[in-house]
Amino acid sequence: MKKKKITVLIISIVIISGITFFGGLCMSIEQLWIKIVLLALSNLCNGAVAIIALRVTDMKPELDIKSIKQYGIGIIIALLLSLTIAFIPALCGFSLVGSHKDFSWFSIIYNFLNYFLIIGPVEELIFRVYIQDTLVSLFDKGKYIGVVIAALIFGLLHWINGSIVQVLFASGIGLVFGTCKYLIKDCKYPGLSLGHGLYDFLNEIVRIFVI
Repeated sequence: MKKKKITVLIISIVIISGITFFGGLCMSIEQLWIKIVLLALSNLCNGAVAIIALRVTDMKPELDIKSIKQYGIGIIIALLLSLTIAFIPALCGFSLVGSHKDFSWFSIIYNFLNYFLIIGPVEELIFRVYIQDTLVSLFDKGKYIGVVIAALIFGLLHWINGSIVQVLFASGIGLVFGTCKYLIKDCKYPGLSLGHGLYDFLNEIVRIFVI
């Protein structure tokens, strides 16, 4: 079973990397709506890869949406990360989340929907539910190593369309979310999805109104 999990994991990461690279190419498309649709589809395809991999390896993730506590945990994680990485540095005169963006209702609404409905749920499904849980299950001892490796993979995949700085930040953020999922009993996928989406959206708010 371990060999099967490892094989499926490697194949899944390769496919997700290819789809992510395609998503990066879509950024150069001038027609806005075509770009938005293709980016959404590429992210959803990555999520589909994770779902297929979960089924092939007979993994059953916890998807309890009724637990209210998990949403509070996700919000707290997002607020602490945003304060540390976005708000406080911006108030001190420098930015860790990018340059200033001009205000537009379209940008705010698009980013809200994109981060809460696609990016947060899809990335947490891939990296915390599938990849992290798979890696943790492969270690008989030192299971936390799986959390660290999953965070590094999360970071490295940001290198495909980003920079080494993004890799470092994404790895750190992935480690925070992954550690919370691993150590906190009531920290589950739906709450992490909310927290991830909220963190990304707050970064956009900082870029518009603070930086």
